[in-house]
Amino acid sequence: MFTDLSSRNESFEKFLSTFNQLAPHARIDLDSGQSAFRWSGTFAATSGFSWWEVGSEIDWTCRFPQQKERLGLVLPSAGTVHAKIRNRTIVIDRDSALALSVPDVSSISYAGRGGHGHVTLEFDMALVQKTLSASFEGVALRNIELSPQLGLAGPAGRMLRMLSEAVGSGMRDTLLRSDKSMALLGESILRLVLLGFPHCLGDRLLRDTTNAAPHQIMDAIDFMRANMHQPLTLSEIAGAVGISIRSLQYGFRRYRSVTPLAYLREIRIEAVQAELSSPLNALSIKDVALKWGFTHMGHFAARYRAAYGTAPSETARLARAGSAR
Repeated sequence: MFTDLSSRNESFEKFLSTFNQLAPHARIDLDSGQSAFRWSGTFAATSGFSWWEVGSEIDWTCRFPQQKERLGLVLPSAGTVHAKIRNRTIVIDRDSALALSVPDVSSISYAGRGGHGHVTLEFDMALVQKTLSASFEGVALRNIELSPQLGLAGPAGRMLRMLSEAVGSGMRDTLLRSDKSMALLGESILRLVLLGFPHCLGDRLLRDTTNAAPHQIMDAIDFMRANMHQPLTLSEIAGAVGISIRSLQYGFRRYRSVTPLAYLREIRIEAVQAELSSPLNALSIKDVALKWGFTHMGHFAARYRAAYGTAPSETARLARAGSAR
């Protein structure tokens, strides 16, 4: 789903109808009635989460008569956001993001002289729980007590802003928009929020980084080798051996002196080299690279040359020459 609306050519009722498709649990109340005013709204939904960017000349309040467990992020671009959470009010501007990780948010108000604007992402609970379980086995979202105010000045905050902007660019550009790419961005944002911002399980992250055993890393390697022709993610690899993503990363650095994804690229390059070296190979270089998970031919050729000191075409030529002899 992708819809781009504005007061130039659509009614505000159309805005409300589109908004309610993505957030049926919410209701918007205008602070000054429905007299003519300028507004804009871009709405999109993809695998795992919804995204919208809106702006308005007048203030309004979003109320939540239906309480539901969810994880939402609000990043103001202009004006301020006031959220009533657990009987206290949180006020943020564009220097912070608002994290809605509890079901008892009663209202969110958007205000600003001359107008206000913000981006919101709301994640499906299935994706939230999958991402949460990868780092904190057996923990539910309601138990982590994520801080509702996320500062954007630090490294994690700057990364959150960049990833949010990347989602916006991907949603707007038909050449970039795909469920797979958006799903990966959504998971990246969730992992960043869960691992980079304060919550009550922060100290558990430090304990979890040392609990990967050597046999679990060997199991992860076996899983990679058996599935390296698939588009594997860290979450899938960690889940296959029953450890968190953090534990997987720490274990590879400790026992293999490399990151999991770098190791995966290494064994994929080895598989490409073995196939191109075979006199029985009938596939093109591009097809062999794609078979083993390399989709960008320029990056693939550079990595191959760095690993073997020669171009993949030279490996294939020598194999054909040997076969001819």
